[in-house]
Amino acid sequence: MNKIMKTQFPPSTFPTMSLGAPANLIAASSNNNETTPPPPPADPSSVVAAIRSCSSHESSVRRPAEEQLQQWENAYSGRMLHATGYLTSLISIIERSDSVDENTNCRLLAAILLKNGIPKAFGVPLSEEEANSTNEERSLRQERAHVRNRLPALLFQEENVTCALHLQLALSNIALFDFPKEWPTLLEDLVSTAGATSGQSLVVRVRAIKTLRLCIQSIRHRKIIVPKGPAKRGANNNNPMLNMRNLGNLIGKAVHERKEVHARACSIFGALAEGIVNHAQTAIAGDGSGGGSCVVGSSEAHSAWRAESLLAVGYTKCMTELIPMIEIENTLADPRTPAVRRLMESLAQICEATRSYPTLLVPPALANIPSVVQEYTMKMDKTYRAALVCCISSIRTLPQLFAPQVSRILPAVVDPILTSDTSVLQSMPVKRLIYMTGLVRTVLTCAMYDETRNDSLMAGKKNAVLSMLMAGGSSRSSGNADGDGSAKDDPGVIEARTTVTALLAEGTIERLVEALVGKFLRLHSEELQEWEDDPEGRYETDLAEKMPLTEADGVSPRHCGGALLSTLMSRETDRVARSLLELTQRVYQQLPPEDANGMLSREACYRALELCRAAMVGGGQRRLNFSEWFQGELLPILMRTDLGENSHVAMRAMQARAVQVVQAYCTSLKPDEFGVAFQSIARLMAVPDLVTAFCSARCVSQLALLHVKGTEESVQLVSVREHSVLALGNTFALANRSESEECLRVVLMCVSALVEVNGLYLEPVLQAIAEQLPSLWERARDSVPIHSCLLSVLNHLIMKMGYSTVENSHVQTVLFPLLDYCTDISVVNRAETLLEDGLRLWLVTLVSSRLTTMGPSLRNMLPRLEAILRSGLEPHLSLKVLQFNAILLGPQVVEPLASVLRYMLLNLTNCIHSEQAGGGDTTMDDDDRSKGIDRGVTTTRDAVAALSFADGLMQMFPDLGLSICSPAISKVIAVLPGKSIAAPLVDASFHSFGRMLWMSPNCLDEIFANDPNQDGKIAFVVSTYISVVTSISVVVMLSAQAQKVVFIDQKGAALSLCLAVCRSPRVARVAGQSILEFTRRLLEVESKSKIDLNALVEATSGTTRKVVGDGPLGDSAARTAEILKSE
Repeated sequence: MNKIMKTQFPPSTFPTMSLGAPANLIAASSNNNETTPPPPPADPSSVVAAIRSCSSHESSVRRPAEEQLQQWENAYSGRMLHATGYLTSLISIIERSDSVDENTNCRLLAAILLKNGIPKAFGVPLSEEEANSTNEERSLRQERAHVRNRLPALLFQEENVTCALHLQLALSNIALFDFPKEWPTLLEDLVSTAGATSGQSLVVRVRAIKTLRLCIQSIRHRKIIVPKGPAKRGANNNNPMLNMRNLGNLIGKAVHERKEVHARACSIFGALAEGIVNHAQTAIAGDGSGGGSCVVGSSEAHSAWRAESLLAVGYTKCMTELIPMIEIENTLADPRTPAVRRLMESLAQICEATRSYPTLLVPPALANIPSVVQEYTMKMDKTYRAALVCCISSIRTLPQLFAPQVSRILPAVVDPILTSDTSVLQSMPVKRLIYMTGLVRTVLTCAMYDETRNDSLMAGKKNAVLSMLMAGGSSRSSGNADGDGSAKDDPGVIEARTTVTALLAEGTIERLVEALVGKFLRLHSEELQEWEDDPEGRYETDLAEKMPLTEADGVSPRHCGGALLSTLMSRETDRVARSLLELTQRVYQQLPPEDANGMLSREACYRALELCRAAMVGGGQRRLNFSEWFQGELLPILMRTDLGENSHVAMRAMQARAVQVVQAYCTSLKPDEFGVAFQSIARLMAVPDLVTAFCSARCVSQLALLHVKGTEESVQLVSVREHSVLALGNTFALANRSESEECLRVVLMCVSALVEVNGLYLEPVLQAIAEQLPSLWERARDSVPIHSCLLSVLNHLIMKMGYSTVENSHVQTVLFPLLDYCTDISVVNRAETLLEDGLRLWLVTLVSSRLTTMGPSLRNMLPRLEAILRSGLEPHLSLKVLQFNAILLGPQVVEPLASVLRYMLLNLTNCIHSEQAGGGDTTMDDDDRSKGIDRGVTTTRDAVAALSFADGLMQMFPDLGLSICSPAISKVIAVLPGKSIAAPLVDASFHSFGRMLWMSPNCLDEIFANDPNQDGKIAFVVSTYISVVTSISVVVMLSAQAQKVVFIDQKGAALSLCLAVCRSPRVARVAGQSILEFTRRLLEVESKSKIDLNALVEATSGTTRKVVGDGPLGDSAARTAEILKSE
C-alpha cells in the first residue's frame, strides 16, 4: 500500500510546501485562556469620580472612565455577582439634591446609567428558592429590592424633566423583568398615584400616568425566557428551541405565562376606563375648578384644566397599550365584556365631542382666558388623536366588541375627508390626518367587517398546530371559530358591515378617490413656493414621501392620503382602478393643457397612478395600457426642453412627475421605448429646474441597472451604453449644482450606476471622469453618505477598468486619502460607518495594482491595516486585505503580525471549538442581544473568513503559515467529532485542515493524543473529510469551471490523506482502507478526463473575478497563478 502511495503521489507534487518537523499543534495563545479580572468595588465615590471623568474633553481621562462604568455594568450579565452595588451607588448619586450645575449633570448621567444598567442587573436568572441562593445572589436580590423601593420616590420628587424621563424609562425596564412576580402592585401603584385627587400635585399625577404607559409597553413586549437545561456531551444545546420533543411544553409554558402576565396587567382596566371618561369630560368642558377649589377663569383653574387634558390623553394612551392584552375568547361568557363595551362607547363619544377642527366654540369656563381658542383646539386635537389610536387598537384586537361603534365613528372620520375644504385639511396636524386615514384603513382591512368574505370570522380561531403541541394533539379551545358562536349574527357586526358596504357603494367610493387625489395628493401653494425657494428641500421631502406608507412613517398629508388610496385599491381593485383612470382622463380632457391649475390636478392623478402601479400592471392583470400612456402623454412631456426657470412651477412639477412615473413603470417599457425614455430623461438632468434634474438622476440610476444580467447584451443595455457619456456629463454638471448632502448622494449614486453598467466601454472617457473626483472629494468633508458614494464610484471604476484607473493621477488624488479617511478607526464612529466599505475598496485596489507603480503607496497603508487587525474589526475583509498584501509584497507583511494573527484566528473560530456554558437562558425572539453566553463573540462569517485565510496563508508561506494557523485549526478539528456545526464552517474547516495535514502528516495523532477514543475520532474526521470533498452540489454540477475547482480540492485531499497514511500507522490502521478507495475513484476520474494544467489554474484564478469584476487584473493575478501552477 505504501508503495502505491509513493508511486502515484510523489511529495514533489507540492514543491512549495515543507515536510519539516511537526509543529506543536495544540499550543494556543496564553491570552485565550485568561479570565476577565473582576471590577473594583462600585462604591458611590468611585462611581461619582468615573461619571465626572466621563465629561472630560481629554480622551485619556474620558475613555478609562467609560470603560470602568461599562465594566461595572457588565459585571451583572457576566455573573460576577460579588461585584454588585453599582446600581445602589447610582441611586445614592441621584438622591443628592445639590443644585450645582456639575452635580445636576452628574445626577442626569447617573439616571441614564441606571436606566441602561437595569436590564443587565435584573435580567440575571436567580435560584427559584431563596433558601438555595448563594450569598452573591442574596446580595443581588437585596440590591434589586433597594432599587425598586427607592426609584418611585426619586421619580416623583425629581425636578429636572430630562432626569425624570430617564427614571421613567428605568422603571419601565424593571417592569419588563419584575412584573408581576417581584412587583405585583406596580401598575396599581402608578394608577393610584395618577388618580389621587388629594395629596398629590398635578405634576406627579401626569408623570405617574406617563410612567404607567411606558410600563405597560414594556410588559406587553416582554420576551419569553426559555431556561436551558444541563449541557450534555455531544448534544446540540446551543438553542433549546431546536429540541422538538420539548417544543410543545415550551409553547404551552410561554402561552400560560403570557396569559398570567396579561391578566394581572388588566386588573387596572376599570381604573383606566374610569379615568378616561372623567378626565375627558372635564377637559372637554373646560372645567379647571378642581371640584370648587379653584376660581373659574383663574390661572390656577387654567393650569388645572391643562393637567386634566394631559391626564385624559395619558389615560387613553395607557388603554391603547392595555387593550391588546385583553384576551376575550367568549364574549357572552366573559364577565369583562360589558365593561369593554362601555369603554368602546365612551371612546366613540369622545371622538364625536372632539372631532371639530378648528374649534370655534370654547367652553364658558375658559372664555375669560386670553388666546384660549388656539390652546383649546390643540388640547382637543390631542384628545381626539389619542381616542382614534385607541379605537384602532380596539378594532385590531377586539373587532366584535368594537363593531357597534363603527357606524358612529367611521362616517364621522370620513365626512371631513369628503366635505372639508382643501385648506382646512391642510391646516390640520399631520398626525391627525394620519390617525384619521389610519382608522379608515383599519376598518377596511378588518376581516370581520367584510361581508364578502365567508371565512372572515375565522381570524379568531386558534392555531391548530400550536393547540396540538400544547395539548398533546387536541385542538379543543374554550371558544369556537367565531369566538362565541354569535359573531355572525351579532347586530353590531351586521351594522358595521353595512356601514363599510355603504362607504364602498357606487358613487361614494368615487367621491373618496377624487377627494384623496384632489385634497391629499395635489401640490398645495406652500409646496409650490418651496419648489421655487428651496428646490433641494422640496426634492428631499418628495423622497421622504416615498417611504413605506405606514402610520409611523407619515410625514405629510400626501403620505397618509396615498396610504388610504393604496388600501382602497387592495380592497376594491377593479373599481378603484377604473375610478382613478376615469378621473385622470376627465382631468386631461376637460382642463386646458397649459392651465396651471389643470396641470396640478393632472400631476396629482399621475402621482396616484404611480402609487398604485402594482395594481395597475401587476398581478397578472393589466388595467392600464402603459405603452399607450407613455407614447401619448408622458413622452411629449419628457421631450420638452423649453421649460426654464421662468416657466410656471406647475409645468415643471408635471415634468418631474412624468420622470417619476416612468421610473415606477420602467419594467413595462418596451425595448424601443426604453432607449427613447433613457435618452430623454438623461437630457433632463441638465434642465434648470433642480427638482426635475434630481428626479431624472434617480431615474437614470435605476434604468441603467435594470437590465444588467450576467453577460447578456440586451437591447436596453445597448441603449444605456449609447447614451451614457451624455448622462455622465449631465450628472457631473448636476453634482456641481448640488448643495445638500442628500441631493449630492443621489447624483453620485447615478455616477456609480453608469460606471457599473458600462465598465470598459467608458475607458475613452476615464480621464474626464477622473478629473471630476478631486472636487467631489473636497466637498465631502465629514459627510458619511458622500464618502460612501465616493467609495462606490471608485469601487466600480477600478472593478470595471482595472489598473488603468488605479494609476490615474486624478484618481490617486482621491483614492488613497479616501482609504486613509475611511479606515481611520481612531476616529469616533468611523469603524461603524465607513470601515467595511473602505476595506472593500482597499481590496479591489490591491487586486488591480501593479507593484512597479503602486508598491510604495500600498506599503504606506500597512500600519493602518495592522491597527485594524489588532482591533479585530471586520475580520472577513481585513484578513482578505492582508492576504492580498502578502501576495504582492511577500511574507514580511505577515511576520510582524504572527502573534496577533495566531490569537485572532483562535478567537474567530471560538464559535466552533468553545464549549457553551450551562445555566443561561435563551429568548424566543430574533433579538441578537440574548442568544446564549458565547453567541455574538464570533460569527459564522468571521469563522469562515479566518479558516479561508489560514488555508491561503499556508499555501503562500508554508512554514510561517503553519506556525500561525495550526493552533486554531487543531482546536476546530478536535471538537468536530460529536459536535454539530454549520455546513459552511465544516467546508472551510476541512479545506484548511487538508493543507495542514499535507505539511504535518502526523497532526491527527497529535490532536487526539490524550483522547481515550483516539482511533474512533480519527476515523470520524477522515470519513467526514472524504464526505465533504466528494459532496457535489447542483450548482457545481451545472458549471464546468466549478467542477475543475472541486477536482483540485479533491486531489489535494487525496494527497494529504495518503501522506498521513504513509507517516502515521494509526491513521493507516483506522482509515487506510477508506482513503485508498477514495483515491482509486479519483484516479479513475482523472484518467478518463483530459485535464489541462492551464485550464485548472485559470478556473481557480477566476475566483478573483468575484472581487474585481471586468477590469484587467494587477500583479496579484500572476502571482496567484504561479502559486497554483507550483501545486
